[in-house]
Amino acid sequence: MHVGIIPDGNRRYMLKRGINNLEEAYRLGIERFYDLIDWSYEFDVDEITIYTLSLENLKNRSKEEIEILLNLFSENAISAMNDERVHKRKIRINICGDRNYFVKVLGQRGIEINNRFNELEEKTKDYDGMKVNLAIAYGGRQEIINAVKEMIKENIEVNEENIRKNLWIKSYPDLIIRTSEHRLSNFLLWQSAYSEIYFVNKLWEEFQKDDFIDIINDFKQREKRFGR
Repeated sequence: MHVGIIPDGNRRYMLKRGINNLEEAYRLGIERFYDLIDWSYEFDVDEITIYTLSLENLKNRSKEEIEILLNLFSENAISAMNDERVHKRKIRINICGDRNYFVKVLGQRGIEINNRFNELEEKTKDYDGMKVNLAIAYGGRQEIINAVKEMIKENIEVNEENIRKNLWIKSYPDLIIRTSEHRLSNFLLWQSAYSEIYFVNKLWEEFQKDDFIDIINDFKQREKRFGR
């Protein structure tokens, strides 16, 4: 089972709880990511794709906020490389998105961040347990445009299978969970054609294991008809 996650509501949670430190608020959100990985492992989820940072976020958020986020991602990449759970569970981690965007916008700092991500991917590339895709500098429309450009460059036929091969995220999610809002926000637009979509009226940090279990149980009872 492949589960996609759109974790939304971090800044609203910050206001709701009276948290004045942006970094502290994002750390709470990252802790919930780790919880989600634990829950997914417990329920035999094969793959998770987490919408970590969109291209729109990078373009529209303040420089201060982006700097905090990137520092936290870099820090957590190091933590993941040394996390016993990652290695014991054979978790393979992929960074999916416009990796060149960091370099174009951030220069040397972007190169450093990409190098850190490359180290993390290299260290887990041979693992055959759960796969964790972190969608960073990601956008669904941009992903499709990039795939078409790659096919033109390779001079291959533009068809569904070749598009899939050139996507940043190649497998299709069985279900997508979004907290606090009711839209996909440019997430896995091609891949989500037949996904079950669950909208949860909670902010990301309020999302609990019981919510996850309810969604998994509901999904298992559904019948996919694929137009039949």
